[in-house]
Amino acid sequence: MKKPITVTKLPLCLSALALAIASTMSYADGYGIQSANRDKLKLDAWECKRCTHTTGTKGDIGLGVAQNDGDDTHFGNTSGTDKDGTVAYVNANVNHKTNSGYRTDVEADRLGLDNGSASITTGRPGQYEIFAAYRGIARYDSNQALSPYQYQADQYQLPTQWQTGATTSQMSELSASLNANELAIKRDRYNLEGKYQGTFYKAEIGYQHEQREGKRAFSANLLTNSAMLAQQVDDSTDEVSAKLYFKGDNWLAGINAQLSEYKNDQQAVNWQSAFTPTFGAAYYGQSAVAPDNKAYRIAGHSQFSADGQQVIMHLGFTRMTQDQNYLPATINGPSPMLPAEDLTGQVDMIEMKLNYSGRVTREFSLRASYDYRDRDNKSELNAYPQVVTDSYYSGTATNLEYDRTKQQAKLGAKYRFTRATNLDVGYAYEHNNYSDLDRETLKESSLFARFNYRISSTWHLWLKAEAAERTGSDYLAVTTTASQSNPLMRKSYLADRERQRYGLYTSYSQGAFSVTANLHKQQDDYNDTLIGLTDINTQGYDLSIQYAANADLHLNAYLNQDWRDSEQAGSSNFAGPNWFTNSEDNSTLVGAGIGYQNLMDKKLKLGLDYTYSDGQSDTEVSQGFSSPYGSYYSTQHNVNAFADYQMSETIGLRFDWIFEQYQDADWANSGLSVDSIPNVLTFGSLSHDYSAHYFGLSLSYKL
Repeated sequence: MKKPITVTKLPLCLSALALAIASTMSYADGYGIQSANRDKLKLDAWECKRCTHTTGTKGDIGLGVAQNDGDDTHFGNTSGTDKDGTVAYVNANVNHKTNSGYRTDVEADRLGLDNGSASITTGRPGQYEIFAAYRGIARYDSNQALSPYQYQADQYQLPTQWQTGATTSQMSELSASLNANELAIKRDRYNLEGKYQGTFYKAEIGYQHEQREGKRAFSANLLTNSAMLAQQVDDSTDEVSAKLYFKGDNWLAGINAQLSEYKNDQQAVNWQSAFTPTFGAAYYGQSAVAPDNKAYRIAGHSQFSADGQQVIMHLGFTRMTQDQNYLPATINGPSPMLPAEDLTGQVDMIEMKLNYSGRVTREFSLRASYDYRDRDNKSELNAYPQVVTDSYYSGTATNLEYDRTKQQAKLGAKYRFTRATNLDVGYAYEHNNYSDLDRETLKESSLFARFNYRISSTWHLWLKAEAAERTGSDYLAVTTTASQSNPLMRKSYLADRERQRYGLYTSYSQGAFSVTANLHKQQDDYNDTLIGLTDINTQGYDLSIQYAANADLHLNAYLNQDWRDSEQAGSSNFAGPNWFTNSEDNSTLVGAGIGYQNLMDKKLKLGLDYTYSDGQSDTEVSQGFSSPYGSYYSTQHNVNAFADYQMSETIGLRFDWIFEQYQDADWANSGLSVDSIPNVLTFGSLSHDYSAHYFGLSLSYKL
């Protein structure tokens, strides 16, 4: 059940916050813009000489065709489509204005490709608007996932001639039955919104529908045997939202509400076993998928400002429910009786935020905040039968609440010594109460300081340092899991930790040339952990340069590198640590670009961008002797070029070319065949190694 909240430092933080607000409002009186003397201003004489009021229809529309030259669908994450052959798409950027102030904007970006989008906005800006939009979102993983399974009649079935085997090497029809599956998820998102703004209020209402389809990897397990399936994904999410805000001279207040519903057209994953059943195993398996569920949220906001002070308050309530009927405990033999037809799941969440910021003097300003969040699981607690991998009964287990209450208080101050220098300091305290975890309470304190120095009008420098410490109540390993954890093990998100973080940033800008650079370093020490994650060190730098050689030629380049080293200790005999792991991760990102316009009598515009990215991870395990893992990396070269030629005042022609060379390797997957593991029927190797091209040609018409 939920534990009572005992935070001894909370009254002190709230008292300090109240004192800061009261004192600051008195000291800063007279410095706000509201106190400015505006009696002698002649507003009727003001005129915007550069403002132009045009009516009619303007913009451009275009029709294009695109083609991918590559066999690996992973390239679609870059090009926006995985379709073979020629694909047509539409671009548009059109606006229409009338003398009465009515305006309509139409935009389209490669509409017709999997990652295309389009929108239309119409109405009177500042009064009312209606907005409708569509966006496609696609993620491609692989089109070479090999499997003998076919999805038929809501079940993953094997060919009629299939011969089971005790191991994958004994499946005589395996090679002849393999089919390539595409692992990819595609989303279609539709939005419809309306806005209305009065003299002292603003109202909004919106609706969003998202449909998701595709396939993803799923592990179907029966006792000690497993098979990878290309699981069908077919679900949708609907969301309705509404907002109403009122405003005054120094205040703003409003309320918003959201209602969402998730529906999954897939009720379960059912499959036929490819293995000859061993003792206690089954011929068929069934696994639950994400259930239908609903959620609604209502929240209130208010904001007050006066004389350089600002107070923002927020209060919200969310309820999530789920009552879809359970699947039977097993489909193999008599099923143990379930304690209920459904979960009758309900989780309530309360959130409250209070923020203050204000200026005490011209040089000194304060800020403070308090954040409260509570998660209360009100689902029924029952003892459920446990049928391990749909094969054998192993007793009962009770679902847990996993409640959490989080409180966070922050206090910060900024002092300006001169116009060129200032110091910003802050303190944060966070307190968490948990149920059913290894620790009942967890608290963290952090302190930071940031020094800003504007060396000259063109050169700026700042330095930031931060220190944090996390501690908590006694660590008691939970006993509700099927296998008890080693009492010396510390989970990284609950373990004591000391953190130090440093950052150095500088920027220089002179005329057409600008450069920015930063260095960052962080060290995490899990000082009370014997088994688990013990140490993490990260460091890196960023460098970016821009140069405008003239009005037509622009150059840019950037370089980023990061390194991360982590250490972990483990135990193979449920005692003290006797094996250790060291992981070294590094990433590099390099890019350069050039843009040239107004060529060939100001009709031609050219652009070229190149990026190179490389990420590698090396892991080594030592237990008496060292055993390094295999290769784990990804490398990408990308060239993106375009030529835009204005054939006449109204007709333009654009050519786009993308080239990508990509290669990755996963030591647990590379070189793997479908029967490499005796008791696991895999997809084979899902690594990528390709060079691919994208060609796009579009014709645009200027209205």
